[in-house]
Amino acid sequence: MKRNMNILAILVMACLMIPSQASAQKRKTQKRRTAAAQLVTHPQRDADFLSDYKMQPAGDFSLYNYDYDNVVLPAPEFNGHVLKRNMSRKQIKLRQVSCRENDITDDDGWYESNALPRYETIFPDEPNEEIRPRLRYDSDGYSVVTYGPYYAETSIVVIADPELKKVFKAYDFENFKLPPGVKEPCGMPGVGFVKIEGNIMYVSHSSLVDYHGKSSQEQVGYLSAIDLRTDEILWTSQRKTCNSGFDIVGNSIICGYGGTGEADFLYVVDKYSGQRVQTISLWKSAGSIIAKGNRIYVRTYSYDYVFSY
Repeated sequence: MKRNMNILAILVMACLMIPSQASAQKRKTQKRRTAAAQLVTHPQRDADFLSDYKMQPAGDFSLYNYDYDNVVLPAPEFNGHVLKRNMSRKQIKLRQVSCRENDITDDDGWYESNALPRYETIFPDEPNEEIRPRLRYDSDGYSVVTYGPYYAETSIVVIADPELKKVFKAYDFENFKLPPGVKEPCGMPGVGFVKIEGNIMYVSHSSLVDYHGKSSQEQVGYLSAIDLRTDEILWTSQRKTCNSGFDIVGNSIICGYGGTGEADFLYVVDKYSGQRVQTISLWKSAGSIIAKGNRIYVRTYSYDYVFSY
């Protein structure tokens, strides 16, 4: 009798759990639909991406002169402005090959042991608030120099030749720093990593807010594609897509977002639309991301990943 009662109790509990599980699944589905609905897509702009475009010099370059004829860019759409995807353009799909703990401070060893190129150079970060050159990126036959009071807080981007003798263009990203509704931001970066392909400058940027984005309603961690011919922002990714370095393989950008108190992810982003096409969980937030051969090398705070594609 007692055994029968136990079986009956189990059956009753199971019946009670079924609607609860169904409701939970319904809520998850609704949440995904809501998130998808918020991701407004705009018409494709594939014809605006020109791989063979080359800029013409506009004058002489001087490392400590950032006051060129700067193009002041308008604020991006902080809710994201992605384009419709051209599904005929294939994206890479990453597969994890390895994940190993590192020694945290052995960045140089990571570059050397994997024979990886360095895309950036850090200028001396003197303890002052003057606008000075902070970072240099070499990309597609250009050198890109960012300026700001500190290397992690830059808003001026100057495109020069590799010998730093001729200037091509200069941009002011100050309007990228302050999202709508944020009145008292804490100091944080403007421009992060920069790469150029043809007529497109891809830029990672964050708004001028606290690290976790609480005061900015989490309006942080973007990628944007800027047309160097017209100075138009072609697309801006969803928020919390990139606060790392990034690299480009074929039609795809590989980047990462994460940090203390947040989930850490690696993303594959369609470079023609700004849409995420693959999401991979990481143990720690990504820092350097470098493509070599058919491998993607990802350096995080305490783990080194290798992915194939």
